[in-house]
Amino acid sequence: MQELLAILVFLTIYALLISEKVDRSIVAILGATVLLFFGVFEDPLKAYTEYVDYNTIYLLIGMMLFVNTIKRSGIFQFFGLLTLKISGGNLVSLFFSLTFMVAFLSAILDNVTTILVTLPMTFAICDTIEVDPTVFVFGEIFASNIGGTMTLVGDPPNIMIGSAAGLTFMDFLKNTAPIALLNLLVVDIIILIISRKSFKLGRDIREALKIDLRKTIVNMRDFKISLSLLLMVIILFTFQHQLGTESSVIALFVGFLSVLLMSKKGVKEILKEVEWETILFFLGLFIVVGGLEEVGLLERMGRFLMNLAKGNYVMTEMLILNFSGLISAFVDNIPYTATMIPVIESLKKLDPVTFHNLNPLWWSLSLGACLGGNGTAVGASANVVGLAIFHDYYGSRRISFLNFLKFGMLVLAINLVLSSLYVLIRYR
Repeated sequence: MQELLAILVFLTIYALLISEKVDRSIVAILGATVLLFFGVFEDPLKAYTEYVDYNTIYLLIGMMLFVNTIKRSGIFQFFGLLTLKISGGNLVSLFFSLTFMVAFLSAILDNVTTILVTLPMTFAICDTIEVDPTVFVFGEIFASNIGGTMTLVGDPPNIMIGSAAGLTFMDFLKNTAPIALLNLLVVDIIILIISRKSFKLGRDIREALKIDLRKTIVNMRDFKISLSLLLMVIILFTFQHQLGTESSVIALFVGFLSVLLMSKKGVKEILKEVEWETILFFLGLFIVVGGLEEVGLLERMGRFLMNLAKGNYVMTEMLILNFSGLISAFVDNIPYTATMIPVIESLKKLDPVTFHNLNPLWWSLSLGACLGGNGTAVGASANVVGLAIFHDYYGSRRISFLNFLKFGMLVLAINLVLSSLYVLIRYR
């Protein structure tokens, strides 16, 4: 009964998200409260303590405060125009430059942080040359998820896999980075082909290239503070594991420090600009997905996957990679990865001859779990945040769940095909 309820609530939420007839935060919170009210969780407190990822929640709040504060100095317009000048006004070069920059940043920083910092800069560029930003939003969201696959610290599933399997930063760089870069290049080319009509300038780009960079700076004092804080954020995130500090702590620190230094008289205004709807949506979604884990559905799916492979190593690789990609498009990849790790570990005990080397299976899980985020609008935190920023920035304009699904599933299919071929060729 409890399992059926958890599945029904999950499917209902996705149906409502697709229909877009009800605000997504209301849908997620109501779904979570239904599960709590009908006792799907043996201990209601467990829903909050085990399944809600507060590190993500606080990271979002801190970085939203930070971005909303420093953007008033004109820093994003400055770097946007600088990037445009470096590209020489060529939109194709600009697109490749932005997506690869996002991917490399996501390999080091949190994907959400990368999107929060780079999208405002992209919007500033698109507004300057009067180009539709939609294709750039898609490109950068996909790049953030692909980039996170490249390193041990790029995405939480990689950290979990690395810890469980004893894999190092260099191990990921050698095994997942090559296929991630190939995926990014192919996806960028596909996006350019499909969206070639979007790369039409609304104004003479030569006019934009003549704009003096200094004119984009609203307040020189605040600009210098913003630049210093931005550099500090990048350094802290880069060395957070050596420092032993959670990303949420760094985000909250720089977020409130920026408000103190640059907008202490406008705290209420800055707090209003935080995407509280997105925060509530995440809170509800974590509990709803936690309901699937609580009733044991994710674990049963993992074991069903292994039974389906029937001890065949190649089949196991392919099922783990592709199944993980499809599931992670709809379910948070963190609990899914946590479920799959002990399943993969058990294979060596069940058949030590066939599964004497588990590393190809770990790479399959990493690629599937991380790249799966490209499939849907809620497949990864970066997707949700990126689309929320787009809607917040442009008001009436938004990218619907279905529009993202059409594009996202195509990209995910490309990612999974390329990754499957890579695993089959490299580890034979």
